Amino acid sequence: MPRLIRQALDRAGIEGAERVSTGVDVVGDIAIVRLEEFGQKEKKRIGEALLAELRNVNGVYEQVGGVEGELRLRSVKHLAGARRTLTVHRENGCQYRVDIARCFFSPRLSTERLRVASQVRKGELVLNMFAGVGPFSIPMARSSRTLVTSCEINPLACRLHRENDRLNRVESLVKVFNDDAQDLPSKLRPEYDRIIMPHPSQAHRFVPAALQLAKRKAMIHYYRHVLGRTEEEARENLNKELSELFPRKARYDLRKVREVGPRWLEMVADVRLGG
Repeated sequence: MPRLIRQALDRAGIEGAERVSTGVDVVGDIAIVRLEEFGQKEKKRIGEALLAELRNVNGVYEQVGGVEGELRLRSVKHLAGARRTLTVHRENGCQYRVDIARCFFSPRLSTERLRVASQVRKGELVLNMFAGVGPFSIPMARSSRTLVTSCEINPLACRLHRENDRLNRVESLVKVFNDDAQDLPSKLRPEYDRIIMPHPSQAHRFVPAALQLAKRKAMIHYYRHVLGRTEEEARENLNKELSELFPRKARYDLRKVREVGPRWLEMVADVRLGG
């Protein structure tokens, strides 16, 4: 939403709209913005202006740097409004308690989460290897009444996931493990019809574990940050990676999810394993 920042700049009386390089993420009633191009006093003024522009937002935070570390966290600094990082986000008919500073969550994946949920059929056994607070798992369980196993290494995200299961009335359908996904083959049976791998910076490391847990003709949704000046180049690079990671008989359907940086795209490969 770059337009919102431009409006905030006008409201704050700050010149330099050409310096704006990204939009605003709104999670629940918290707005998150990246403002590397501005000084600290300007950032505070922009934060106050955004608070005035967005009627449903009660707090504004700046994201500093990228999503980093094993827990996929982003560093945030308070700019304006409420000083809290816990909120309730509503998306696709579901509600999620989210802590923007202590759990991974991206509102920009809303359409992708809905796409995957729409493919799930009743009776499938589904495994989400990187579940966060449940935004992939809960819609799948809710729409198809299927059984979903969620794995998440972040203990707080697991606690919020369980709260969100109850909030969305799917606690009887979702089982949450606070584990490293690498360890799942020693704890679970190889019985899954569908496996979700929404960890685009590290998913390649976990493909062997996913293959051990998948049924013969399972579907694996494999997310990846891919280098490419164009979508065609990113597809070529991802195809090469897939051929090295997955069995020869696997079939791939590739699509762009979103842009994540200069020359970087988030891509998803829907991988159908061969029999």
